[in-house]
Formats: sequence, structure tokens, C-alpha cells
Amino acid sequence: MRFIFAIFAFIIATALIGVGVAQRTVFLPPSTVTSSVQLEGGAPYAMIDSSTLLTHEGNQTLVLSGSDTVFAAYGRTSDVEAWLQGSTYDTIGYDAETGELSSTTVEADPEGAENVASGSADPAGSDLWLEQFQTDDAMYRTLSLPAGYSVLVASDGTQPAPTTVRLSWPIPNATPWVGPLIVAGVAFLLAGLVLLVLGLLDMRRSQRPRRKPPALPKGKRFSPSRTNGIESGVKRGRRSIAPLIAAPVALVSVLALGGCSSDYWPQAAPQTASTDAAETVTPTPEPSSTPGADAQPTEAVDEDTPTPAVTEAQLAAIVSAISGVTAEADASSNTDLLSQRFSGPALELRSATYAIRAAYPEYPAPQAIPAGPLQVVLPQASSVWPKTVFTIVQGEDTVVPPVALMLVQETPRSNYKVSYEITLEPDTSLPPVAAASVGTTRLAPDTKLLQMTPDELKTAYADILTTGDTSQYIDLIDPEGDTLRTQVGAQYKADKKAGFSDTASIEFAQVPAAGQNIALATSASGALVAVELRESETVRPVESGATISTQGAVKALSGIDETAKGTEAVYDYQLLFYIPPSGDTSKAELLGFTQGLVSAKELP
Repeated sequence: MRFIFAIFAFIIATALIGVGVAQRTVFLPPSTVTSSVQLEGGAPYAMIDSSTLLTHEGNQTLVLSGSDTVFAAYGRTSDVEAWLQGSTYDTIGYDAETGELSSTTVEADPEGAENVASGSADPAGSDLWLEQFQTDDAMYRTLSLPAGYSVLVASDGTQPAPTTVRLSWPIPNATPWVGPLIVAGVAFLLAGLVLLVLGLLDMRRSQRPRRKPPALPKGKRFSPSRTNGIESGVKRGRRSIAPLIAAPVALVSVLALGGCSSDYWPQAAPQTASTDAAETVTPTPEPSSTPGADAQPTEAVDEDTPTPAVTEAQLAAIVSAISGVTAEADASSNTDLLSQRFSGPALELRSATYAIRAAYPEYPAPQAIPAGPLQVVLPQASSVWPKTVFTIVQGEDTVVPPVALMLVQETPRSNYKVSYEITLEPDTSLPPVAAASVGTTRLAPDTKLLQMTPDELKTAYADILTTGDTSQYIDLIDPEGDTLRTQVGAQYKADKKAGFSDTASIEFAQVPAAGQNIALATSASGALVAVELRESETVRPVESGATISTQGAVKALSGIDETAKGTEAVYDYQLLFYIPPSGDTSKAELLGFTQGLVSAKELP
């Protein structure tokens, strides 16, 4: 009877384990859902909208092919749309009826012509992208983008975009009964083995003699060989049972170890506080093994709220690119290369320095811009251009003072350029500023929220540099830590005048500066303000027939050795101030400055 029960147990175990294994093999449902589209319009760009990427839950796997060069980048949907303004492109959507992707061509908007002309047609290298990829022939990338982020697809901006676009998403294919089925099968298998062993033992006991055998006639004894034969037969019986037991045990071990996955077991439903709360929670994207996935965003974008111009990761990449271009331009004194990442006062001062050092190598080289790390990140929160970002970069050499950069992006398709490059004063402490994820506001030039407007600040500080302590504005700006007053202030000017001979005179005057005033609000309602001042030094002969000899940087930039007319040299000051909020009793502070000669010429 035990053998019969064991056979039934083995049959049931085989059925249970077989069904469990089949659920993970031949009956396993698909693990992904895939949709694709063929682009036939020949547009140079394609945009995969955020709603299309979120058609199904989970990571988005993107496969692109159909062009020699395949480029893809993702960024905030508003940034992608802004970059594409003025260009013809395909938008890729999802057709719920067919379950496939669809495409619609968007014609170029004439109002975006200025945007198109402001930058390259090739989207590679744009400062708007959070991450970008480029390969030959075909691309396979897995992303994990939340709501508010879209993907731009292109070749090189002139050739048609890749013609085949395929998206796939993971779908649940858990088999929660595999674990219980295999465990039940293992239990029946063990039970069958126990019954089999018990049956074999019982059968062996039944074959033993139950009473004392009768005496045998003399001369007839049990042969030792017969006894050995019986014993050897028993031993052979034991060895024959071992393989029967070992094989099922090995199978059980493999199946038991293979059934440890959570997909093989029923899972408790997640608890939620309420239906409304569950609807408002944004799920955190699943991790991705895609290279560079650490830079992917994890929070959805609120389209109704202005977002910071850049993220910290974006700005780190931008500053690194600026650092590389600056180093290359400094090494070759290449102003054309420099203009790719500099504009305004910063470009003019550095270009003039190149010209001076070409003829006068002793002139100080411009301060290098480190690639990082970033000590302060303060982006403007805005949905329109131009956009401004303030940052402070400290290189590995802490002896060199950190440099403050005021970056401006004029249009979506143009890159950020350094408008102001300012070396901070020693032991400077900045006021508290908003977090990079929140951003700040760029204040209007005539704002009434500060103690004084940027224009009023420029007037006040220029007067202090000219007249010193007798200035009517002397009490508005804190002199502590202001080394520029010592270098070019009223006392410096008086000493320089006194050092001139009777045959020549020197005059100082303020001259117009074209640099825009930039004011970014701080946490305490004050502002970080970058302004540009310019002063001229005019040297004239005062006696008839007298001449003036130039030297140093003035000689190098003007190209004049000697003149009877006189010379005019213009010096530029890029200044960073903190202005307290209106009603605050504290004074404005000079946080840093950069100065240098920008022009020199002979008087007419």
C-alpha cells in the first residue's frame, strides 16, 4: 500500500512541479509591449512627446535606426519645443486604437526664424539637454523619464531624422503561483520518497526468518559462500536505491533555489491612504542601467510654474565646456573661438588682453576658468528667453580665488555665454540664495525692491572711485574689504597726477559702458548685481613741441611709441555687488571685481 501511495505522490509532485515550471517557460506572458512608426516626411527632427513616453508605466526603451548618424537627447518639454521653434519637425504620438506610434509633421513657424539663425542646426552640444547620445547607424537606449520631459531625435540637423522609431515598455509578467506550486510539488515528492523508503524497509523485514530453523542433517551446513551471497545481495539492494533518491533530491534543490524570486509568489497589495492621495502622488521612476542614467530627472515638471533655467548637472556640464573653450582660446589667443562662449564685457576684456600680450608678454594673463566644482548655483526661474545663471567656481588650487560667472542664454538655440567674469574678493561671504532646484528672479533695472537700482549703484561707486571720502555716496557702500578703491581710487589718482612732469598732464573721467546690469534676487529679498564701469586716462603734453612716450600695455594696444597729441586709455571694471532690500539699514557690498585695459589710442 505504501508503494501505491508513493506512486500517487510522485505523480502529483510531477504534475505540480511541471505546471510551475511551465508557467515560467512555455506559458510565460510577454515582458514588454512595443510600438513603432516609420517617418516618411523627411523632416530633420522628430520629437517624442512626454505623453507618448508615458503611454505605459516603467522605463522607456528607445530604438532608432534609418540614418547614418543617430542623435537623441532629452530635456524639459518646454525646452525641446523652444529649441525646435522655427524648424520643421515630426511629432510622435500614440494611437490607442492600433497600439502603434503615429507621426504628424509640424511646419516651420516664421516667427522662429531668429531662433534658428541664432545657433547651429545640429542639436548636438546644446546647453538645453539634460543628456544626449550619438551613434552610427542605430541606437538603443533605456530611459526613465517622468512627466514633463520629451526626447528630440535627429541625424545632424540637415539630413532627415532616423526613419524607424520604436518604443517599448516593461509589462508585469509575474507568475505568483509558481512558488506555491513548486513548494507543494516538493512536499509531495518528499512524501513519496518517505513512503518509498518505508515500503522498502517493510519489505526487507518481511523477508527475514521468523523462527529458529530446524537442525540440519550432519554434513549439510550453510556454505559461507551462500551467506556471503545473501549479504552481498543486500548490499547491492542498498546501492540500487541511492540513485532513485539522489535524482529527485537534486531536482528539488534546483527548483527550490530557482523559486526565490518575488515574481514567483503572491504579493500583498500596497496600502494607500486614500484614492485621492494615490492620484496626486507622482511615482518615482524605476532605476535604469543605461550609461549616464544617474543624470536622469526623477521628478515631474509642473508646466504652470517657471522652472530654473538649468539643473546643477546641466550647469556643471556647461561650465566644463566653457572651461575647455577658454583654455584653448587662451593658449592660442583666438578671439573667434572665445566668442563661442563669451560675450559683453567679459569678451571685450579678454580679447583686449590677448592683443596686449601679443606685443607685451609681461602683461598678466587672464584668470583661467576652472571646470569645477561649483560652489554656488543660482539659475533664473523663467519660461522665456533670455535666461541668466549665476555661479561661483573654485578650482583645485584653493590659493587662487574663486571666480564668479554671470551666464546669459539669449535664445533657446544659442548656448550660454559668459557675460561677466569676476574674481571674488578675499574672504568674501555671499548672502543666502535660493536652492538650485527652486531658482530665483531676475529683477528689473528700475526695481524699487532694493536700496538703490543698479544704475544708481554705478553712479555712486564711480563717484567714490573719483572723489573718495568726500563723495556724497560714501555712506551707501561698505568700504571694508574693498581692495579696488585702494588700487584705482581717489588716492591712487592723486598720486599718479602728482608723479607727472610739468610737460604733461593726466585726467581721469567716467566713460559709458555698454554692459547690461544684471540683478538676481537673494533669499533675503536683496540682490546680487553685476555691473560694468569704465574710466579713461587721458595724457596730454602741456608745452609746445613736447611729446609723450607710451609704454607697457598702452604702447602694446595703441601701437604708438611717441606722440605729440596725447593718448587715451580706457579701463574696464566688471563689478559684483550685493544690494540690500529696500528699508534695510545695512550697506551695499563689493563682493568682487575684474579690471583691465580694453582700449588705447592717440588723441585726434
